[in-house]
Amino acid sequence: MKKLLLALGILALICSPAMAGRNSNGAIVVHTDNAVIYTAGPDYCLSQLPTLCEGLNANAGQGIDREQLIWLVAAFRPESSPGVTTVQFGINHNLPANLGYFTAYGKCGGLELPDQGWPETGFGNLVSISPATYAHVFQFYWFAVFVDGPANYFGTRTYPNTNEAKFVDDGNPPVEDLVFKFGTVRWDGTGANECPEPPLTRGACCFPDGTCQIVEPSQCTGTYMGDDTVCDPNPCAQPEACCFQDGRCIFVLPTECELANGTPQGPGSNCNPNLCEQPPVPEACCFLDGSCQFLLAADCTAQGGTPQGAGTTCETVVCPLPTGACCDVDGNCTLTTQADCQGTYQGDGTDCDPNPCPTPVRQDATWGQIKANYR
Repeated sequence: MKKLLLALGILALICSPAMAGRNSNGAIVVHTDNAVIYTAGPDYCLSQLPTLCEGLNANAGQGIDREQLIWLVAAFRPESSPGVTTVQFGINHNLPANLGYFTAYGKCGGLELPDQGWPETGFGNLVSISPATYAHVFQFYWFAVFVDGPANYFGTRTYPNTNEAKFVDDGNPPVEDLVFKFGTVRWDGTGANECPEPPLTRGACCFPDGTCQIVEPSQCTGTYMGDDTVCDPNPCAQPEACCFQDGRCIFVLPTECELANGTPQGPGSNCNPNLCEQPPVPEACCFLDGSCQFLLAADCTAQGGTPQGAGTTCETVVCPLPTGACCDVDGNCTLTTQADCQGTYQGDGTDCDPNPCPTPVRQDATWGQIKANYR
C-alpha cells in the first residue's frame, strides 16, 4: 500500500496539470531545537514543532564537534487549506564531507525515493506522506548533523535533477504545486526561513471621478470595493449634475452632492448646459403712474405693476407715463399725458370714446341756437 501511495505521488509529479492547487504558497524550511541533544535510538519525528512558520528556529546553537538536530518542515499560511501526500525537495550545505557529517537521518512520512548516495552525495529526495496531512506546519524529514567549523550551513532547496520543489495534494487527479521558499540553518550567525507570505489581495478601487482601478488595499486612495472585486463592469458611482438653491450646478458624486446640501440630478446628467432651476431675481417694475421699482416679478404683479423682464433695472427702463382724455378749446378730445395736454386734462385713464369734452359756445349765437345745442 505504501509503495502504491509513493507511485501515485510520482505519477502526480509527472502528469499533474499546471494549475494552482490547495498547496500553493507553501514553503520547505528548516527548524532546529538547541535544547534537544542528539542520542542514538529515539524517533526524532515525534519532536514538537511551533505552530507557525515564523516560530521555527534556523540558528544552530550546539557548536562545533557536536551533532545538531535539524528538521525539514513544510509550512503553509494559517488561513490556507493544505493537503499533502508527497514532498519533492533537495538539500544544500557545505558540511565537512571528510568527517562523515550525517550522523543519522530519517523520514517522517510513508516512503522515500532518494537520489543515489543520499544524503552524502545525493542532494534530492521524494517523500510520501501517509496518510495525507492537512497540518499547516509539519515535519517530514530530520538530520543529525556534525560540523567542525562555525562557517557551516545546511538548508533546503529545489530537487537538483529538475530544479523544482513540489507538494502533491490528495485530489483526484492529484495536483502539484511548486515551492519557491526555503530555509537555511547557520552556525556562524543568523539563519533564515522564507516563510509563506500572506496572499496578495487586490480589488477594485473607485475614485471620485468614477474611474476604477484594480489595486492592493493599501494602494487605494479612493474607495476600496473589497478583495477580488473587478472593474468590468465598473462598480464605481459616477458623478452627475448637482443643483443648489442658488442655481449653481457642479459635477460630483451623488454622495458628495448630498453632503453639500445639493440635489443629485440622476445618472447621465451634467452641468453643460446648466439644467438647474434658477432662483427668481428682481427686475424693473413699472406702475401706472410711471414710477419704477426693483421687485420680483410676482411681487410686481401683485402690486399692480408690470414686470419689465429679467435683467432689467430702473436705471435702464423708462416706464410709460399714464395717459388720459385731453379736451381742447374746440371740444376735440385726444389721448395724451397730462404734461402734453394743451387743454383740459380729464384724468389718468379717461377715454375719448364717448367724447367727454363739452361743445364750445359761439359768441354770435342766439339764445335759441344755444338751447338747440343742448337738446
